[in-house]
Amino acid sequence: MESTEGAKKSKACISALLPGLMHAAIVGLVMRLSKITDFEGKRGPGQVFSFILCDDTGDIRVSVFGKDLKPFLEVCREGVAVRISGGWVKKADPKYSTTDNEHELTVSIDQRGTIVRTLETVTRRAPSYKKIKEISDCEMKMNVNVYGTISAVQKPTEVKTGSGKLINLAKVTLVDQSGSSVSCTFWASSTAQVNDWSVGDVLAIHGAQVQEYSQTISLGCSKAEIQHWPEDSADVSDITQWYKDALSSQQCFEELRVTQSSQREKYANRDDEMVLQYPERMFDQFDEVRRIKVRFGDKEVTFSRDHINRSQQIPAMSTPKAPNVSEKPGPSHDFMDE
Repeated sequence: MESTEGAKKSKACISALLPGLMHAAIVGLVMRLSKITDFEGKRGPGQVFSFILCDDTGDIRVSVFGKDLKPFLEVCREGVAVRISGGWVKKADPKYSTTDNEHELTVSIDQRGTIVRTLETVTRRAPSYKKIKEISDCEMKMNVNVYGTISAVQKPTEVKTGSGKLINLAKVTLVDQSGSSVSCTFWASSTAQVNDWSVGDVLAIHGAQVQEYSQTISLGCSKAEIQHWPEDSADVSDITQWYKDALSSQQCFEELRVTQSSQREKYANRDDEMVLQYPERMFDQFDEVRRIKVRFGDKEVTFSRDHINRSQQIPAMSTPKAPNVSEKPGPSHDFMDE
């Protein structure tokens, strides 16, 4: 499954991909390769694995589907160059994507999709890093690259989630010359690498997801690509010396908090309307309703209003006065990056 054809064969760059069927092949380096996962779909059982494809114009998440993917997983070794054709470009799902690309690529091996190794030369775009202080102005769930020194390490420990599931959790705190610090969380199998890290080591994290909990910003790093340099590494001697000087001067680092701009973004993206659909025969009974209670598990929200606007086909829930909303407290929620 290795292509020996020259680089003159037509191809597209990652940054030029548009939604829909690919009209030209793309060539890139395989990074962040996952394992094969079995699933049960509408058309029966199948398999899927994913990776990040990189070239000198950008990165994109690739999901490969099929019934027997083991040979193709062997083709897509970490760091090798591959040529992909017959894929479908669609909007990226922020739940899974760890790149800054608004698109992702799916390749169905059982249909027209192909993946082969290639001898073509591929260079990767140099990453752009944000200072830790700048992360507080980023949108929630945005993927960022960050570079800093470890100031604290919480080794993997088993914790219980809100659903009662036991899972490993590890954290490291990163600081940089912007004077800020941020907590980086690792869940499940991604926690194992934290055992190799110590205070003073330097990390470059690619594809961390910006998250917020109780007004504090953190980075979800379970699916991120990590580059680790020990404290005595010559490659990061400048930042290591800076950190030692910061400790000597007892420099304090400010924990990242939610800013007004990120708060505005949070509220701008929320849903301001909920539609509850009922049979048409219940329309006349709605005249007698003065309070509506909506329950979400242990939580309850009560809406009261003065009258019903019957001028519309669908009963309006809004009134000239602001609704009186009361909410019973519910259980706390554990926070985990998917």
